[in-house]
Amino acid sequence: MNMKTRELTLTAVLSAIVLVMALVPNFGFINVNAFVGFTIIHIPILVGAYYGGRKVGGFLGALFGITSLFVAFTRPTSLLDPVFTNPIVSVLPRFLIGFFAYDVLKFFRKLVSNEFLQNGLFFGVMTLFHSLLVIPLMYIVAKNNWFFDVYDVLNRVLETEVGAELTQADTIGTIDFIASYFLSSGTIFGFIATIFIFNSLLEIAVAIVVGVPVANRLNVVLNNQE
Repeated sequence: MNMKTRELTLTAVLSAIVLVMALVPNFGFINVNAFVGFTIIHIPILVGAYYGGRKVGGFLGALFGITSLFVAFTRPTSLLDPVFTNPIVSVLPRFLIGFFAYDVLKFFRKLVSNEFLQNGLFFGVMTLFHSLLVIPLMYIVAKNNWFFDVYDVLNRVLETEVGAELTQADTIGTIDFIASYFLSSGTIFGFIATIFIFNSLLEIAVAIVVGVPVANRLNVVLNNQE
């Protein structure tokens, strides 16, 4: 299998995995309760970047972001999901993570010689970077109400005359109150620390536990095909 064919095959397979994980409820976007949730969809993006470089990683990252945007509009489940209706939160950081992941991998390959340690650092640190990009953007967007209130707007639409234009007041519902209350409890650093403790640490652990064996096994399979 030549490099171009392998790249296309890898992109197609991982794209299908991303779509299934995103569209099947509680598979890729996993919610524990109204406040606590985490995602594992970034793992196939990192696998794609690991083997396909910037092009594959960037494409899969953008796909991850678009599916996150779609889910936020159509299937919100947690109190902060409406924040992801803003592509600055849902799409941009996921694309950047996928696009630059291979550069981080090359850095770790120069830094350490052990393959298991390389892969563990790669999946763990890239998951950390993902959180450090997404969480501050969540805070900024939520604090400024730069999102679409998907929980309340449908009721407002049904109560509004056909053709009438919705005002900002029409789209301010329960989620705005909860988000404002939650975010006003501290500074951006407190918000980042809270989300990091309840969400990101679990994502990092899962990424290492799942990603490292997958990458190591694929290395063996692909090396045997060469």
